[in-house]
Amino acid sequence: MSSLDLWQELRGTESAGRLTGREHRLKDPGRIDARVAEDVRVKGRTADEALAAITDRIRFSFCYPSDGYLPGMRADVAELRSRGFTEVERRNLWEAAVRLGTVSVWRAPGSGELFEVQFHTALSQSVRERSFPLYARLRSAESDDETRAELQALSRALCWSGPVLADRPFRPGGMAHRVAYYAIIDALSSRESPAGVLRRVMHPDGQRDEAFGHDLAWRHTFLLYSAERGNLDNKLRQISGIEAARIVGRVRTAAAAAAS
Repeated sequence: MSSLDLWQELRGTESAGRLTGREHRLKDPGRIDARVAEDVRVKGRTADEALAAITDRIRFSFCYPSDGYLPGMRADVAELRSRGFTEVERRNLWEAAVRLGTVSVWRAPGSGELFEVQFHTALSQSVRERSFPLYARLRSAESDDETRAELQALSRALCWSGPVLADRPFRPGGMAHRVAYYAIIDALSSRESPAGVLRRVMHPDGQRDEAFGHDLAWRHTFLLYSAERGNLDNKLRQISGIEAARIVGRVRTAAAAAAS
């Protein structure tokens, strides 16, 4: 089933919301290439495996009035299921208090093609669109640590709807050096055997995210920023430094075996 077929199929539903995003239904090829390259380096995947695992190459959005959001979303989810679409995963970003709506991944009948459906109010759709330029700069390897911390603070200020926390704004010199590690878990891996490992380094002059790859180096990664924005390709589980070192050891062993 092609993306246009999907659009026609979804448009034919008795939707409680307004189906939007036709012009953006196909992910930018450059961003697909970047995602594939990242999976090849960080997880040791083949290019075909990496491409097949991308859940949002095709995506659509339903937009509802605020007072009809939950019943509208439930009605459209039921309608999609009745047409043979299979829901793979859903993440409620309202619960994360970031005003980015609800993101879900579906499998099309017949072709088995994965696609993303977002469920929005006018507010959450506006926040997602207005925050995208910040996100694009945040995920870029060209941004330095100080700029990235400032972008993260701006993005949170735009998206956040919860209580303001004292340590959220970026203040140069105001944070001790700290490292948080995350296991990367995707459709081809598990909690017991993660696909890879990344770390968020926070220091007085800013922050950066790095993943340890099969090139045996810690390098910039956008995977954590992407997951925070609602991408469902990966689950990122915070782990200890000791567990991170074990994953690094497994990557080193796998890279050595592949080279021999």
